[in-house]
Amino acid sequence: MARRHVSMIASMGACLALAGTLVAACIESPQTLVAYDAVVVPQGTGSATLRGWNVTLTRADVALGPFYFCASASGSSTLCEQAVDEITSVALIDGLAFMQQALLGRVHGLSGSVQSAAYDFGISWFATQESPTPAPNTPGPGHSMRIEGYAQKGTGAFAFTADVDVVPQYQGQNAFPTATAEGNITSSFYRLEVRFDPTGWLKQLDFDDMAAQLAASGDTVFHIEPGTREHSAIIVGIKNLAPMDFVWIPLSNP
Repeated sequence: MARRHVSMIASMGACLALAGTLVAACIESPQTLVAYDAVVVPQGTGSATLRGWNVTLTRADVALGPFYFCASASGSSTLCEQAVDEITSVALIDGLAFMQQALLGRVHGLSGSVQSAAYDFGISWFATQESPTPAPNTPGPGHSMRIEGYAQKGTGAFAFTADVDVVPQYQGQNAFPTATAEGNITSSFYRLEVRFDPTGWLKQLDFDDMAAQLAASGDTVFHIEPGTREHSAIIVGIKNLAPMDFVWIPLSNP
């Protein structure tokens, strides 16, 4: 993944250094350089009924990025060494700012078709790094996300917190190596909307078991940490049950 990032930036930099008709010689026609905003649009209301429990989130701080968008059906760096477009920064997002458009970053790259995405949740493992490394602005710090809320069923209720680490499995790969993303970017007059519902990430949690564990421990808050089965359940929710959606919105050309 680091190799893809370096090759793309180097080729773009070479093109931008040229002038006039030389740019056309650097980029295969009809592709052109593009740059446009990416925003995050959290979905839902922060509440959901999950396995018979009414679950309400009070906090969902999420680190997102970097993102790589590929012309191939796989975003894996082994099959897509050079991204079409990319966001190289990491943004800390309030996942409960519903239907608002928080700036995720600026997308840079080339016009053309996108068929897949690869991305991290604030923790990356580039080929130049010895181990997965959190960005400085991750929640905690050092985690991909911090989630807090409470669950209620009948007369029973309890609060919970979750420090979640979405970590790449292999050096040089992303935490989410291939995700569905389809778009055709023809110019810089686009906006990329990244949409997700944070309550969907909790679908796999066993709240009955969490309530029983909490009662047995005598604690007042159930804490989910990396290495626990509850943490693994959230990872399943993030990657399989409620993955993010990518929507390219064409804008009017002034």
